[in-house]
Amino acid sequence: MGPRKMDPPTLQVANQRFIPLVSKQVLGKSLTQIEKSTTPSIVNLDDLEQQAKQRLDQASYDFVAGGAGAEQTLRANREAFQKITIMPRVLTAIKEVDTSTDLLGQRLSMPIYVTPMANHAVVHPLAEIGSAQGAKKAGTLFIAPTGSNKTMEEVAASIKDSPRWFQLYFNKDPEVNKQLLQRAEKAGYSAIVLTVDLPVLGIRDRNVRNSFTLPKDLNRPKVQSERFAAATRGLEALTAGIKDDLSWDDYEWTRKHTTLPVLVKGILSPDDAEEAAMRKVPAIIVSNHGGRQLDTGLGAIEALLPIVEKVKGKTRVLFDSGIRRGTDVFKALALGAEGVGVGRPVLWGLALYGADGVAAVLEHLRAELVNVMRLAGVARPADITREYVKAV
Repeated sequence: MGPRKMDPPTLQVANQRFIPLVSKQVLGKSLTQIEKSTTPSIVNLDDLEQQAKQRLDQASYDFVAGGAGAEQTLRANREAFQKITIMPRVLTAIKEVDTSTDLLGQRLSMPIYVTPMANHAVVHPLAEIGSAQGAKKAGTLFIAPTGSNKTMEEVAASIKDSPRWFQLYFNKDPEVNKQLLQRAEKAGYSAIVLTVDLPVLGIRDRNVRNSFTLPKDLNRPKVQSERFAAATRGLEALTAGIKDDLSWDDYEWTRKHTTLPVLVKGILSPDDAEEAAMRKVPAIIVSNHGGRQLDTGLGAIEALLPIVEKVKGKTRVLFDSGIRRGTDVFKALALGAEGVGVGRPVLWGLALYGADGVAAVLEHLRAELVNVMRLAGVARPADITREYVKAV
């Protein structure tokens, strides 16, 4: 069977004119690979990453896997989880656990959701539609990114009534922001996630390294990877429009121009969290952008407890950055997060198996969480409290 034809994925912009990001030839090759895929089989998400690395070209893999600078923050995200141990309770008479939860009015099968990431077409032609459909199959939330290869309307239509939020990068042009907010409301998104940790793009060595090579016989750069070039073109177009002096006034402007709740994503400082609580922000997301922005920062999970203690329940707290196992989810919940976002592993699942791979990643994390909850002696996510974890 020959590869199916489909239109190139596009960068979403407010006026609904789109920039092609990936050639039909590249898409065709990806589809041929997908047809050879089998039913998702996951031992752990680290192994899944290595499988995806074999599938993708080096530059595309690095685009997803890489972090800022020397990637100290990227490593710190994982290392910080290893400094937290789980203290189980026994003889609890618990036979079954229920991972379902309510998150800002959304009933989810698990306290795990797909965090916003740009340019899913770097790994699969279904792009954000595949990731959203995977989240729907798993019964959980998908957060659609501003830097999407599919329009927010296409994503919404593909998952119908499944829970979805829209992530906003605040644009320099207020009209662009108004249009995006209006489109999100019309398309049935139930919350806006304002990302605030990208005044400028972090310097990502892997992307710089992969952007070009200088052939011996030419005096001009040669692009290494068409797919990587497509992704970086989209990133450049996106970041060029982002307002680079964002303030709380911009948050208030956003809230004024939408009927939807507006969350703030990218908080690490307890003082910033306290400010958010004072302004009655409905929820904040503790995150360091997966280690892709500021290098030599702390592991994101280390910021969680001080923030939870600072806001004292005045705003709800979610978390992402570094989640790879059910034990990580358990630890984040124990430290006060109500929901936990997963990023890169979703794209590894998408790269290998399409929407089914995304669903498999989420179900794998849920199954691991169930196992941890049984072993720790808790029946519901709300029962996972600080007494179940200890710092090393």
